[in-house]
Amino acid sequence: MMTLKNVLICCALVLVWPQLGFAQNSDEDIWSECRETNSCKIDYDRLANQKTDPFMFLGKAVHAKHPKWKNFRRSLRRYPDVRDCLIKDERTAETPNLLHFDWQRVGTGNNAAVCVFRIAASLGSVERTQAWLSYQGFRFGKFGRMVSESDQPAYRRFPIYNLTASWSAEQYREVTSSWFAALTGYDLIASYTLVLSFDQFKRIAEISVSTRSKLN
Repeated sequence: MMTLKNVLICCALVLVWPQLGFAQNSDEDIWSECRETNSCKIDYDRLANQKTDPFMFLGKAVHAKHPKWKNFRRSLRRYPDVRDCLIKDERTAETPNLLHFDWQRVGTGNNAAVCVFRIAASLGSVERTQAWLSYQGFRFGKFGRMVSESDQPAYRRFPIYNLTASWSAEQYREVTSSWFAALTGYDLIASYTLVLSFDQFKRIAEISVSTRSKLN
């Protein structure tokens, strides 16, 4: 028989479990029901762009005089607004659905770093960002500090927390094809990873992307 105490415990787990970073590692797709009806939604604070929420590297805005400008300038010019990162139908929607990310167009390199940053800035919280990653099929661990709690941030937006999210090689190949894998049946890619870093206010402060090779 379900007691009031058990009900309260179950409710608490529903609220806390996703924040601890476990729900996304389940084999069960928590979005499966709404996927069937194409009705999955996620709340967001605003629609971020380069003016309101500039793309950052190590918590500092990337601009023409930034040392990383050459690495990201094309991506920043192509994706200045979070709407630019979405599928065609969502780009002009009055209230676009940020879950409908255009991976085929954006790809998995620097464009993805810029666009996922725009998504996280728009969502406005770690929990919503975790939910977004879960919908995209990423597996990730706990959200945690990179530095000791006694260490003070070097500057206001200095990244002190991070969250690592990964796709398998099979998931990665759904977005990025390989002629070598197609010809040989052997894929050199082992996994694809996003590392999301957050500042002391738990706002997105940096995103990096990487692919792990089986040859490493």
